[in-house]
Amino acid sequence: MELGRITAVTITSPDLDRVVDIYSKYLKYRLVSSTRVSADQAKSWDAQSIENSEMVYMSPESSDDFFFRFVEQSSDDDYVPFGTFGWNAAELIVKDVDESAEKLIGSPFEVIGEPADLSFTDQIRAMQILGPSKEIIYLTQFKSKLDEFDSPTPRCDIDQTFIVILAGENIDEMQSFLNETLSIKKAPPMQSRIRAISKVFGLPEDTKYKSAALAIKDQSLIELDEMPSDAGPRSCRNGFLPPGISIVSFIAHESKFLGESYDSNIPSFENVHARTIKGMSGELIEILNV
Repeated sequence: MELGRITAVTITSPDLDRVVDIYSKYLKYRLVSSTRVSADQAKSWDAQSIENSEMVYMSPESSDDFFFRFVEQSSDDDYVPFGTFGWNAAELIVKDVDESAEKLIGSPFEVIGEPADLSFTDQIRAMQILGPSKEIIYLTQFKSKLDEFDSPTPRCDIDQTFIVILAGENIDEMQSFLNETLSIKKAPPMQSRIRAISKVFGLPEDTKYKSAALAIKDQSLIELDEMPSDAGPRSCRNGFLPPGISIVSFIAHESKFLGESYDSNIPSFENVHARTIKGMSGELIEILNV
């Protein structure tokens, strides 16, 4: 198996109409389709209580190969973004992060990180926002192509997710799991300041964490972050999806499923067989067998 492109990021929301309105107005995402959670999906996600719940797919205004999938589910008031293991954030490639920030003024998106150049290069500029369902989204601009990053070129002002951020207890064990289960090559960890995590745990702003960027096919990456010792698993109500970012879906090349599968229902991949596995940090990984 060779894991590739991030095709969907799944977020739970108690009000799909509001989400569609906000994402279309401020991120220029467009509603593509609406459907319901099938019995096979609910079973594979270990979320039988949301069987037949409505879900909607939204894609960037000028592309049709990435989707936010919003699933109707009541909110979890106890969920604290950046405070637990699991999928922490989705990073979108944008043309101009400062222009995007201007368009978000007065929006329901909360800016939790103003636009700033990254500490190790002034050719990457990013900001962080908190969405209406407590989802964390990074908006990232590459001012120029960098040899060390095979980044996609944005086809519209705010385009696809090209990096997903996974938090866990031990970065070495996380890498070993992804390598042994999904054949993802390991990467050397580095020390990174992650101010949003430090803020949640009341740690100094300049606290550094072990982090690693795992390159996968089709200009996508998985960033691994090792959490502070006080962090723990994400609380999830029995029969429901985890709050925040619940699932990340990937294309898998040369993959053969040995267990049960289901039709993905993701636009452009409706009849593609999919299955979901749970990672060692509690993350749900949906694999599309193309």
